[in-house]
Amino acid sequence: MRVILVDDENLALSRLNKLLVEREDCEVIGTFLKAEEAIEQIKQHLPDLVFMDIEMPGMNGIVATERIHEVSPRTEVIFTTAYNEHALTAYGLEVLDYIMKPVTRNRLDKTMKMYQRRAVPAPMEVIEDTTEQGMLIRCLGMLQVQLHPNEAPKHLKFRTTKIRELFAYLLHHRNKPIKRDTLLELLWPELDERRGITNLHSGIHRLRGMLNEFVGEDRISVRYQQFGYILETGELRIDAEEWESRLNRLPSLSHSTVAEYRYVSDQYEGKYFGEDDYAWAELERQRLHALWQNHALKLAQYYIESGHPNEALMLYHQIQQFDPMMEGVSLSLMKLYDRLGNKDPVAAQYHQLASALQQEAGVAPGPEVESWYQEWKTRNV
Repeated sequence: MRVILVDDENLALSRLNKLLVEREDCEVIGTFLKAEEAIEQIKQHLPDLVFMDIEMPGMNGIVATERIHEVSPRTEVIFTTAYNEHALTAYGLEVLDYIMKPVTRNRLDKTMKMYQRRAVPAPMEVIEDTTEQGMLIRCLGMLQVQLHPNEAPKHLKFRTTKIRELFAYLLHHRNKPIKRDTLLELLWPELDERRGITNLHSGIHRLRGMLNEFVGEDRISVRYQQFGYILETGELRIDAEEWESRLNRLPSLSHSTVAEYRYVSDQYEGKYFGEDDYAWAELERQRLHALWQNHALKLAQYYIESGHPNEALMLYHQIQQFDPMMEGVSLSLMKLYDRLGNKDPVAAQYHQLASALQQEAGVAPGPEVESWYQEWKTRNV
């Protein structure tokens, strides 16, 4: 695959270039310090991938990505940045991935695998067949395990919350060794090293025993490796991975594919480790949630345009359950209820939004919502 790199920092540009040159499947055809210069080359050479820094003088990565979508629609963009807060903006632009600096080889591998899955999509029938086998760990919403496809998911019974978080963190970094010091700093930062190591050893021992009893040592195991530990999952399935895979393989939205789109929307059962709300999972939680949110909004708009307002209402309410302060969703609900002639829900939506914004942020609804609602009140007095 042919790749172009854009970053105003020479060091970051050189490091990423080195990591990509090491790969046999990549050819770096250009490196640029300014987005303006890169756009012309992208237009001419139509690369497969562009790694784009967000914060740059002149044309920033957000604007540059919009231009790339215009001049080379098939080019996938990957954001690289040092700022967490750009994640939702990145996925609002439908970029392939969002990588925090400094870019590591393991993180880059994950991104390239994501691109390969998207570049060579498997038929939906194949996806459904392959994902109905083996044990499934559920991370979207509640942390649960499903031993067999037709069996109800069960909660894993951890002796302490520390052991639960230890398992969740190792699962998040599955099949990669995690240094002992990293685990000590995460779970027992208040303890001295000796006491922390004792707790870690005890926690690993109890975790191994629980996993062996509940799912079997042949399916999942915790091993000591490189002064740390690694959770080896083998053929274990992860619901977040499977959900994103289905999302990436969806064909264009149409009358014949809308059922597949709805299925993918419904399979998102909650935020990533949402029950526990671990701080270290926040970026991945935001990333996956932004993917679902954009998917659900796209599907809701399709339902409106195709004359199925009640289906759109259901989706907007699902989005609202996760994000009650999204003014655009509240406004869409008010307009839909107005179109259906249901006055009470219109007013209820406005007051619900106003209350949520006041309680959480101390602000009132924005001018677009306020203007529409006041005009609606005038018409319906």
